[in-house]
Amino acid sequence: MTTYPSPPQCHVLPGGLCVLIEPLPYAHSVSVGCFVGVGAGHEERHESGIAHFIEHMLFKGTQRRPSPKMIVDAIEGVGGILDAYTSFESTVYYAKVADIYFDRAIDALSDMLISPRFDPLDVEKERRVIAEELHQTEDTPAELVHLLLDAAMWGDQPLGRDIAGSEETIAAFTVEQIVSFWRTHYTRRNMVISIAGHVDVQRALEAVAAAFDALPEGMPGICLPSQPPLPGPALTLRRDDNEQGNFCIGFRGIAYDDSDRRALLALDTVIGGGPSSRLFQEIREERGLAYNIGSYSREHHDTGKWVVFGSVEPPNLHECLATVMAELRRVRHEGITADELAQVKEQVKGGILLSLEDTWAIASRNGSHQLRYGRVIPIEQVVAEVETVLLEDVLRVAQRVLRDEHLHMAVIGPYADAADFEELLTVEHASQVPKRRVQSAKKAL
Repeated sequence: MTTYPSPPQCHVLPGGLCVLIEPLPYAHSVSVGCFVGVGAGHEERHESGIAHFIEHMLFKGTQRRPSPKMIVDAIEGVGGILDAYTSFESTVYYAKVADIYFDRAIDALSDMLISPRFDPLDVEKERRVIAEELHQTEDTPAELVHLLLDAAMWGDQPLGRDIAGSEETIAAFTVEQIVSFWRTHYTRRNMVISIAGHVDVQRALEAVAAAFDALPEGMPGICLPSQPPLPGPALTLRRDDNEQGNFCIGFRGIAYDDSDRRALLALDTVIGGGPSSRLFQEIREERGLAYNIGSYSREHHDTGKWVVFGSVEPPNLHECLATVMAELRRVRHEGITADELAQVKEQVKGGILLSLEDTWAIASRNGSHQLRYGRVIPIEQVVAEVETVLLEDVLRVAQRVLRDEHLHMAVIGPYADAADFEELLTVEHASQVPKRRVQSAKKAL
């Protein structure tokens, strides 16, 4: 019988700062993550992209480390990793270092979060950098098609916007607006510090308490309420004369505290979650239609989405989409098999065990859970919840999610007429899987 580690206790420092510490005596590294409860989901329209902008600015310099190089050298100069990312509901800064440099990691991260310079010249330079980031996405159809789907599916609300914002919003930010947003959200009650690795708990607590002493108390961030997706079925086509056809098929998903989340995990894994999934095997291995094919689920505080995506040679797009839609109709009417469900359960357990070997994976799981759920969900509970999923649960969630009224399709490629694909926009009516075109399959292989 597998024994999993107990979840770490939340040590609440004065003012409400939660610190999670998972000591791993066998490790030679320690990872420190600062999880801030602010992201694109907290932004009004005129603020779109400001959380991501602040993430960039915190790498530009502090009072003690006035240049970006000094910040990076503090961690990478000792062989460590320093990085950050902004998501819909959080912004995360993290460092992974050899255990002997733990104090340096705490010092560098606290310095970045508490004492950024927000130099006006750096702000102007970063506008140009993020504008180039947006242009790069525009020039990458395989990435852009996901944003095209979001905009078409969710409309004018945070879920429908790029986390990085737009050129218009980025250009309009003032230094005062940026500093005000940072002061509002970078606070003790809106942050979790998660540590995992070769470290002593008491010593780590003392180090965090001293380093983050100047952090204001503040209040937890509150995401803006999400509006329902726009009605479907609907197709959004953007003509682009490139050498690939890119597509996303999206459905309204579920929130992160929904009782069906484990059943949706099983559905997602079976349909497009990896090389053993139905779509990968049928579309890539059997038909040779695409190299890139898969699916993913995103759960948020009050809604979610489930997406199938792929990239194909332009002539193969119709057959690929028809095959995907036929597979979705099949799973909606028939569910998955007992063998598939059993394999999913083993995959989940194996994936969890592998993740326990990496200090950042552990710190990341703990910190994101604490910020999202207010506690770290024990691994035994996750495994037990997955183990209790039944075939009828997966069929139920498939019928709940795969509905025409929530169906959106986005396509980018050298296509002039949307009518070529509109006939495919249904998952509620049975249809035959298209015959394999052997010639196109051989060419792709």
